[in-house]
Amino acid sequence: MNKSIINISLWVLAILALMVFEVFAMHQHANSICGELKLELKNQNDYPILTSEIELRTELLQNYTPIEGQKRKSLQLEQIEKKVGQISYLEKHIAFMQIDGNMIIKASPRKGVIRIYNKAGQHFYLGTDTVVMPLSPKHSLRLLFANGALPKLKDSFFNQSGNDMDNLPTIYKKIYILAAKIQDDKFLNALIDQIYIKPNQEIELIPKAGISYIEFGDFADMDNKLERLKTFYIKGQKKVDWNIYKSINLKYENQVVCTKK
Repeated sequence: MNKSIINISLWVLAILALMVFEVFAMHQHANSICGELKLELKNQNDYPILTSEIELRTELLQNYTPIEGQKRKSLQLEQIEKKVGQISYLEKHIAFMQIDGNMIIKASPRKGVIRIYNKAGQHFYLGTDTVVMPLSPKHSLRLLFANGALPKLKDSFFNQSGNDMDNLPTIYKKIYILAAKIQDDKFLNALIDQIYIKPNQEIELIPKAGISYIEFGDFADMDNKLERLKTFYIKGQKKVDWNIYKSINLKYENQVVCTKK
């Protein structure tokens, strides 16, 4: 027999054997059992959060699809990642299987921006990307607080999977933007305690001390209004006796008007 034919035959047999081995290995792998679910919650920015690794692990195992002890072929990573993504307390996540058979889920918590109490008595947080985060029975966040003439939300928003951001009423989206601007400024965040929405949808800011309230007006030109407020407070710290004033009005363009008690 031609030597080249023998060599080709041996190569073909080797490739076939390798393919058989891979099919067998894949079959064995698919029928192997998923071991432990390990969850890693990375809070890189170290801000207060509404959940923990233990609570998330319990929620995934009790309220979603079974994971531990299941055959790998029955576990769909895409579906599991989708379920994790529906937990509003989380912002980023990834799920993968280790060689030893354990499933790893790595996630980062969602940052809370404002706490809200609306006219319907619904109490919740708005987190990054205007996601509604229900109150936690075990954790609370010290955040800027908003209340007043705010509309009721559908009950679906208060399910952990109810992240229907597109249908969130516009007033909440605007409050979120204002709150985020205040939160991102150390001076304003230390100054402002509450956002109050009046029946005409204008805003009052309630300071933590001193003046009773700040007439902010509507949401238009909020950057300019906040900058005027900050500049006025900083320049007036050593000149103004805040206790003699009842309110500050920012509604007039390029002006800060104070009203005495």
